[in-house]
Amino acid sequence: MMAEIESSEGNRMPETENRNIVLLCVLAVFIGVIGGIGAWVFRLLIGFFHNLLFLGQFSLHYDANIHTPTNVWGPGIILVPVIGAVGVAWLVKTFAPEAKGHGVPEVMDAIYYNEGRIRPVVVIVKSLASALSIGSGGAIGREGPIIQIGATFGSVMGSWVAMPTRQRVILMAAGAGAGIAATFNAPLGGILFAVELLLVSISAQSIFLVATSTIMATYIGRQLLGTSPSFDVPALQIPAFGVGDNWGLILFLPFGLLCGLAGTAFVRAIYWAEDKFDAMPGNYYSRHMIGMALVGVMIYLMQLYAGHFYVQGVGYATILDVLVGALSDPWFLLLLFGLKMVATCLTLGSGASGGVFSPSLFMGATLGAAFGSIMHMIFPALEVGIPVFAIAGMAAMIGSTTGAIFTSVVMLAEMTGDYDTVLPTVLATAVAYAVRRKLSPASIYTLKLNRRGHSVPEGLSSALLAARRIRDIMTHNFTVLKEGEALPDTPGTVIWTANGSVIKTEQRFAERNNPEAALTVGTPVNFAFIAEDASLIEALQTLEQQGADVALVSTAPQGKTAADIVGVVTETELSRALKNVAALH
Repeated sequence: MMAEIESSEGNRMPETENRNIVLLCVLAVFIGVIGGIGAWVFRLLIGFFHNLLFLGQFSLHYDANIHTPTNVWGPGIILVPVIGAVGVAWLVKTFAPEAKGHGVPEVMDAIYYNEGRIRPVVVIVKSLASALSIGSGGAIGREGPIIQIGATFGSVMGSWVAMPTRQRVILMAAGAGAGIAATFNAPLGGILFAVELLLVSISAQSIFLVATSTIMATYIGRQLLGTSPSFDVPALQIPAFGVGDNWGLILFLPFGLLCGLAGTAFVRAIYWAEDKFDAMPGNYYSRHMIGMALVGVMIYLMQLYAGHFYVQGVGYATILDVLVGALSDPWFLLLLFGLKMVATCLTLGSGASGGVFSPSLFMGATLGAAFGSIMHMIFPALEVGIPVFAIAGMAAMIGSTTGAIFTSVVMLAEMTGDYDTVLPTVLATAVAYAVRRKLSPASIYTLKLNRRGHSVPEGLSSALLAARRIRDIMTHNFTVLKEGEALPDTPGTVIWTANGSVIKTEQRFAERNNPEAALTVGTPVNFAFIAEDASLIEALQTLEQQGADVALVSTAPQGKTAADIVGVVTETELSRALKNVAALH
């Protein structure tokens, strides 16, 4: 019997070795620092464009929680979004088409279909285009861009330092989580976002690296942007604030249903608008200018008849008005909800660059406050404050549209400083998510990729592939031949010989009318050695890296001796194991 079995000539060795945790940790810290600084610079860029275009001033300071003065340009304000559209279209069309849109789908596409690689130029183009879109009045948010910017930092680091795709993807998720955490001063929300939407699998290493980047980014962000919550409303931070009588929780069931319907409508409306603009005659410039001109008309009419632009930009000033009770008329709140949806569809559908988090926050707050006001009319003794409905609405709209349900609940608590409304928020968000999934299986992120023919998972998945051990699926149906021994004609058996080559006898399949199509018995195959306690996902990675068809399971895989081989894994065993995993989803 042979003493040593070498890999066959067709095998290819791994292109890139795993990087050790120390190097990855250093990279994660660096990504976190850059993510925190990047969020600060991005906010400054938004302030620069906003002040220049809306106020005619050169200034970087911009507080999105304060309404923009409306007495500067008069009817000329209609042209401000149009000017921004010209600049955005030029940047995107000239330098980086992937910077168009709300960012997160492009990150997902890079993770699942481009080995975790994003071009470095996207950082610059996305920053400028999104800042210009938001600063010129586009009804979009800053979180999508900063997620894409942070993920690009991670991708670049994972490309400059050669590493396997799975480690590069972890750094991308770390960069995305870092960006969103620094932007909203929400470290837990940043971690959960990366876990729920970007990580392909969850492990101790991935959680550690994402948390490291997110913590560093939050620390840097707090030094540069301050430590206050995004919506600093002292009344929300009183422990007694929230739900009084427990029966009030019942109202969040129908409210969650309403948010689920609204979320579904938003998901479909975005891409309906995109299709309509794509079908229009003209080019990217003309379509985007038309869309933003309509947004300009909307904000001018709001200025005339309501006193503020309201639906322009990220809309945080309006959200703050809702939370402090300055806006309470349910019919006006419903009007704002509808107008914001229309303005966001016009902005993104026509080709802007920006996120959907902020519009979802806006629509959730106005819809929640309107629902709460109506409930107070019907039930005067109701002890649930209207801001509770607004907070639950914000989380429910984000959770239902994006699929990041845990992220939305935790992030709203961090953004408002209120941790006493968790029960109604979780209830409304869970119901809204279930409704949207029933009516629209794809989220606002994954639907964009589905339309390209790219399928990606949504939400957390159990790491069953990592949990299954190779010894649990291997077969003992194999034979070791001595030198010169004849090959047995036994279908379905894996055999290797003393010269180091592996031969696999196949079942004799023949097409009914074509006997010549029978597979040959004794087909040479490539193989790889794998430890018996390796996980199923590790086995698949090894087979892919080495270009192997068969895994030889060994008690001492480094030695590669025949005496140590205890089993074999072929396509049959892998297929059966994957079917068992699929049955649990």
